[in-house]
Amino acid sequence: MVTIDAAFRRWAVRTPDAVALRAPRTRLTYGELDRAATRLARALLRLGVGPGELVGVAATPSPEFVVAALAVLRAGCAYLPLDLAYPEQRLAHMRRDSGVRVVVSSPGAALPPALADCVRLDPAADTGPDDDADALPAAGAAEPGDLAYAMYTSGSTGLPKAVLVEQRNVTAFALRQDFAALGPGRSMLQSSSFSFDASVLEIWGVLLRGACLVFPPEALLSPAETAEVLARERVTDLWLSSGLFHRIAEDAPEAFAPLRTVITGGDVVSPPRVRRVLSANPGLTVAHIYGPTETTVAVCRRLLTHPDQVESPLPLGTPIPGTSLHVMDERGRPVPAGETGELWIAGETVSRGYHDRPALTAERYVTDPGTGRRAYRSGDLARKRPDGTVEFAGRADQQVKIRGFRVEPGEIEAALGEAPGVHACLVSPRVAPPGDKRVVAYVVPAAAGPLRAAEVHRFLAGRLPRHMLPSEYVALDALPLDANGKEDRRRLPEPSWGRGSLAVLDVVPAPAAPAALPERI
Repeated sequence: MVTIDAAFRRWAVRTPDAVALRAPRTRLTYGELDRAATRLARALLRLGVGPGELVGVAATPSPEFVVAALAVLRAGCAYLPLDLAYPEQRLAHMRRDSGVRVVVSSPGAALPPALADCVRLDPAADTGPDDDADALPAAGAAEPGDLAYAMYTSGSTGLPKAVLVEQRNVTAFALRQDFAALGPGRSMLQSSSFSFDASVLEIWGVLLRGACLVFPPEALLSPAETAEVLARERVTDLWLSSGLFHRIAEDAPEAFAPLRTVITGGDVVSPPRVRRVLSANPGLTVAHIYGPTETTVAVCRRLLTHPDQVESPLPLGTPIPGTSLHVMDERGRPVPAGETGELWIAGETVSRGYHDRPALTAERYVTDPGTGRRAYRSGDLARKRPDGTVEFAGRADQQVKIRGFRVEPGEIEAALGEAPGVHACLVSPRVAPPGDKRVVAYVVPAAAGPLRAAEVHRFLAGRLPRHMLPSEYVALDALPLDANGKEDRRRLPEPSWGRGSLAVLDVVPAPAAPAALPERI
């Protein structure tokens, strides 16, 4: 398996004049991107970065981010996406936890105090001649097993944790995925946050196969604007979180007409909306994909080309080449077809583990008893059909995905429990009309004074990224308990969905605890 940089350079040598990155005011060919990354890599090495060191990249989705990420890899380091829209407290934790000392960021970006003590490097800092563009110090050499990036995901302990992904994980995914036929003549619209691993598909899935990555004029487009950009830029492939896919499917399914493939996943996908999109766009392929961050973007897919193929619910599908999926019982033994167990994922896309979390890494990263390969215990429940198709059967824990991002209710509860006026709380994902999953906060107010949801929301906004903020708040006089006196999430009431959810909350009584159940004989 090759490194990311080596796979990219093959195209820089083969097609140096082909457009690699296209934005409203920027066009970079493969040759130009290659030279820009080399200049920045030289500047990084002059700062004394070491092999395998994490280097922060703080930039909005733009060609500059791609130049910086490629330069970091070319210097023999690994990149850490730093979303400057994240709250200061979260960025401060990422800074302390990762130990990042160098940050690549454009001069126009305002770095928060959490990153103030980092060495800052402008992506265009080294603008010297290109006559020595291919010469890098030996310190820049990398191996397939070296770290490529760290990506923070929600953590059940209340603090986000970093997944460490190696170069060979990325190249195995990018070069072997078969749900999008990316290559010369194809283009993908950039739509995800660089702090979300769908960006790995958009960046390296494109650049390691000779295609073009297109940046829209704005980060978040309306369905009508999306349709206009896709048509004007002649985009052939698009990834969308299930929430954005649902929105366009409802408002403007014909927006996907210019595409050959639209890719969605990261959460439960609505079969009626997939049928609606396929009916409106004959010849389009909808690729339903699944994969945790720990296994590098996606490990299985279901390709749909006709409304009659769309099952309800949609299965996760079958594994991509080089990956194997196993449904296991509590003792790590395969269960028969049709029975439910935990989904284990094995193959070359399984990442290194969690940064500075040896116990958690040992718990989740295991050995596949069938092949001896490294495997990841996903925590997802699944069933396998006789033909090998895998069906999703829920989570073994409380983790959910909202708009494609992993969300641990425990992390939100840890922040919510510190909010003024909150005595106790639970957080639960709920399905709101017309079918989108949202985070709902259930709070027991402190005795003194009314609880204003807007104030609680502002408090959380200073501690959590936007995708983790509750969209509804419900005040209870007590948290519901089960017959054993434990908090019972299953009996949390349904919210009123938007009717004054950020106003002063009216406290409603908690559902009564059920009678104690007799012991089994």
